[in-house]
Amino acid sequence: MSPEATVRIEPPYYPIVYVRGYAMTHGEREDTFHDTYYGFAATSVEKRQAAPPEYFEADVFEGQFIRFMKLDQYYADASNRGIERFHGNPSRGIWICRFYDRDYFQDKIRSIEEHARDLRSLIVDQIPAQLRSAGVQVAEDLSDYKVILIAHSMGGLVCRTLIQKVLPGEGQHRAEDLVHRLVTLGTPHGGIDLGRLPDAIEDAVTSLLNPFDSGMFKERRMRSYLELGREENGTPVYDLHSVGDTFPVKRCLNIIGSDHSSYSAARYLTGGFSDGLVKQDRAYMVGGPKPRPSGAPYPVEKKAFWANVHRAHSGRRGIVNSYESFENIQRFLFGNIIAEVWLETHASRTPDEEGIESFFDLEFTFTIRNTTTHLHRRQQDPCENALRLRELPDRILLHTLFLNSALKTPDQVEVAYSHLALTLRVVEHRKKDGFLWDREYPGREIFSTALEVRVGDEDPDDPGEEVGYRTFGGAGQWQSAERLPDAPETGAPVEGSRKVFLIHLPETKGFHGSLVVRAGAWPDLAMVQE
Repeated sequence: MSPEATVRIEPPYYPIVYVRGYAMTHGEREDTFHDTYYGFAATSVEKRQAAPPEYFEADVFEGQFIRFMKLDQYYADASNRGIERFHGNPSRGIWICRFYDRDYFQDKIRSIEEHARDLRSLIVDQIPAQLRSAGVQVAEDLSDYKVILIAHSMGGLVCRTLIQKVLPGEGQHRAEDLVHRLVTLGTPHGGIDLGRLPDAIEDAVTSLLNPFDSGMFKERRMRSYLELGREENGTPVYDLHSVGDTFPVKRCLNIIGSDHSSYSAARYLTGGFSDGLVKQDRAYMVGGPKPRPSGAPYPVEKKAFWANVHRAHSGRRGIVNSYESFENIQRFLFGNIIAEVWLETHASRTPDEEGIESFFDLEFTFTIRNTTTHLHRRQQDPCENALRLRELPDRILLHTLFLNSALKTPDQVEVAYSHLALTLRVVEHRKKDGFLWDREYPGREIFSTALEVRVGDEDPDDPGEEVGYRTFGGAGQWQSAERLPDAPETGAPVEGSRKVFLIHLPETKGFHGSLVVRAGAWPDLAMVQE
């Protein structure tokens, strides 16, 4: 520790490190090199509906980089030793892993392992040294130091290579000791699938686009740099999107995009159900080996947290420069409430007829109250990501939310609560098999509701003390959700000190159900293994 050290790192406000995605061509690498912030300072300006008489106004989002500087727990630009000129706590710096600089100088693309070693050097050597020179206490063994990694696209694979291969291989530092949180945006954790190309052509295309003949985003190459090659009886032990056993998966948040139509020409190769480049079902992470028996789903506790946002892989409507991504990220990093929302339901499906199959689309959104910013969005139109189910299960996890009771809009006087808006819709579909094309009949909505939900925060150490709800729009009175015993029969898992609440939904012909909300303090130290 430097003798002039005057401040300490204050958890959870660790240094933030951005890790960018793949730059395929020399021109893209040149543009990246000449950008101080490697694209993470990109802004977004859109049109939104306003109050009369204007009706429309510019909706300005100044980008993640600048918005982090405007938080109450504001951060500083660490470039050119900016933290040493910062009047706050200099440990709260935002750093860029400039792993493409050497590639640009040498006019070649190095391996993803080399990029991960650059990231290792930044977080193990460079950042601690600059923090000490700025007067921050950082122990020589880094025992009082961690970083937050926020990565776009391939950058998430660079981070996983660091966590799963580089750090374990060197044996000096454990990933769980150095990395506080990992956030990925549009990362192809399960590889890239060009769904509109035959597999043979896809293999040829990805090999040509990649600096290595093996294909950076193909399974064999990915298993190599992610250290997932172990097999038993000729079968891989780990799925490709597993972080393995080296890092707590509940420290991870995956932002998953669904706006493929706003992406570049690559969307014509990737097809729908994607952000234009990465399929939605390949953009999330799990922990540990494959479940037993083979083919069984991963339990909730083995999945990273995730949020679906209707954004493209990059560009003007990109997943990085969006309100939706930032609001999810900052609540995950600095929020004080975690709330799981489960749906318990029973729905009567129209009996099948010969050649006609019935199924359900379950659609739902979670939105910051008084805004149009969706924290999570599962809708078939336009997102192509409704939960399509042959039968509605007895219970299903809709979403895990992170809330921050310190974030208040100017008109919010109920300062003891965090609020959100929730919509839920169930549509029954019928499909008739055809010789060449199937015929789908118009969907039949069997349930729809919109609610405002608030989670209590009277006691800062026990923020999940109360859950209330009312019909969306604020006209009705707040009702208190029914408090359930600590071990409810709902099947929604209970752990730690979280409280469990039941919200009864109105019944319709063919549907009745309830929402189970399990709320408590975030971070849950047992869950994130801290």
